[in-house]
Amino acid sequence: MRRPAAGSIRAARARSRCAPRPSRRSASRPLAISPPATSTPPEPLAPSLTRRRFLRHLGLAAGATLGTAPLAELAAVAAPAPLHVVICGAGLAGLCAALELERRGHRCTILEAETAHVGGRVRTLRLGDGLHGEAGAMRVPRGHALTRHYVAEMGLTLRPFVQSNPAAFVLARGRRKRVRDAARLGAVFALGADEQGKSPDDLWAASLVRRLESLSAAERQDLAAVEPRTDAIRALDRQSLRQVLEGSGLSAEAVEMLAVATGIETLLDTAATEHLREEHDGVWTGGFDEIVGGSDRLPAAMAAKLASKPRLGCEVVRLEQDPLRQTAAAVYREAGRLRRAEGDFVLCTLPFPVLARVEVVPELSAGKRRAIRELGYDSSTKILAVTARRFWEQDDGIYGGGSFTDLPTGTTWYPSDNAEARDPRVSAAPGVLLASYTWGQAARRWASMSHTARSRAALAHLARLHPQVAGPDAVRRTASWSWDTHPWSGGAFAWFLPGQHVALHRHVVAPEGRIHFAGEHASLAHTWMQGALESALVAVREMLAAAGR
Repeated sequence: MRRPAAGSIRAARARSRCAPRPSRRSASRPLAISPPATSTPPEPLAPSLTRRRFLRHLGLAAGATLGTAPLAELAAVAAPAPLHVVICGAGLAGLCAALELERRGHRCTILEAETAHVGGRVRTLRLGDGLHGEAGAMRVPRGHALTRHYVAEMGLTLRPFVQSNPAAFVLARGRRKRVRDAARLGAVFALGADEQGKSPDDLWAASLVRRLESLSAAERQDLAAVEPRTDAIRALDRQSLRQVLEGSGLSAEAVEMLAVATGIETLLDTAATEHLREEHDGVWTGGFDEIVGGSDRLPAAMAAKLASKPRLGCEVVRLEQDPLRQTAAAVYREAGRLRRAEGDFVLCTLPFPVLARVEVVPELSAGKRRAIRELGYDSSTKILAVTARRFWEQDDGIYGGGSFTDLPTGTTWYPSDNAEARDPRVSAAPGVLLASYTWGQAARRWASMSHTARSRAALAHLARLHPQVAGPDAVRRTASWSWDTHPWSGGAFAWFLPGQHVALHRHVVAPEGRIHFAGEHASLAHTWMQGALESALVAVREMLAAAGR
């Protein structure tokens, strides 16, 4: 569940340097499937605290964002007696926490509001005839070792996900160019004299990358702090990506060209530190893989290993804790009746838009309540098309990767499963095209439409990129999903607005007595499966350590 990287930008840099949740079926459903429309289609940082150092100050620890350190650190902690933990939400964080708790002899009660799904925002849409597409998480960065650890442990297989394809398209201001020729788009933008002839790669390198390289090792480390303390990072946290790009000397026209060609147009007003952190971690330069058979195979395999099976159809409405009895509980609605599950701890993995509707007694701290109210969540809508043949492979020679546009459809993604073999039989068979992947305001506009209307409009826009979709038999059916309209998500993923790393993150991750928190929002690997898994291990360690005090 993540925005795309630049088609040529990230790939060029990679070569040149090293570097949701529960839902009832009776609720309004964001998924819709229909036949095709018939009309037109580094060094220690003393004054600052990384989360690991912050937790060690409390006798705890957290793992590095990209590595498997949380597993090793978890192994060093044990509770003095078996615990009972009530887990709210059977997304990736909840399932991972339950798995690690059970391995250590603890008991879990897992409450999930969905009636037929585990995995939260890891959700694969099964579209018939063995075809599928991803509504949420669809790729695993090569550097996300923790995610890859669990994929391997569950016996699943990875294959390369094509993130960048020079043969794909960039369409801006009515001009369509191959990604390899994106620099030619400069002719339709009023670029400054020193910007003429530069590719999106060059513009990115001259702005965000240069800003990152200007930071000291201590300042770069501060990007991963619970509460940044260096003046440079605190100042950068107050700036949007747009402000950093323009502050580096890029003209407004150059920023627009860069944003369209990299798919970040709707992210320009989000916190610059989010983008600097991913650039520093090399998320977009190391390559990607995908889970063969669909991303949902990971949470499904984790759930299958649990003795404490998730209890589906259980909507959490209230959290309680009793400091004197040293217990915590969740009150939930199941089949119209209120029930209560009590344990030694509660682990809440609900996204904050969902947690905002849950009563908590005693009341949460002012800092936590503010974080729940204000933490930025991005929007995401996907529109998929089941096509009679893979015309993008047969006609355009595009095997995987994404095309970037300034159309309402945003980015279009092509399946990677035939990128290596290039089997003509696969190209001639039906395939699933991610016709439109949007975020922010663009995603909310699609979410406001009916499935039929959004599919018809998306195919009409897509015809400007791929005229083949206008053919009467080109598209067999469509599917779409909006995370904003999903009642147990309320948004696609957490993503800081300017100032929120400094102001909110420490409150997002902090336990509240016997109530602990996990989920991608409770990490700095926002949007990624890695963030959910990392936060789960940190929360389990927190609870085990707290039980021993």
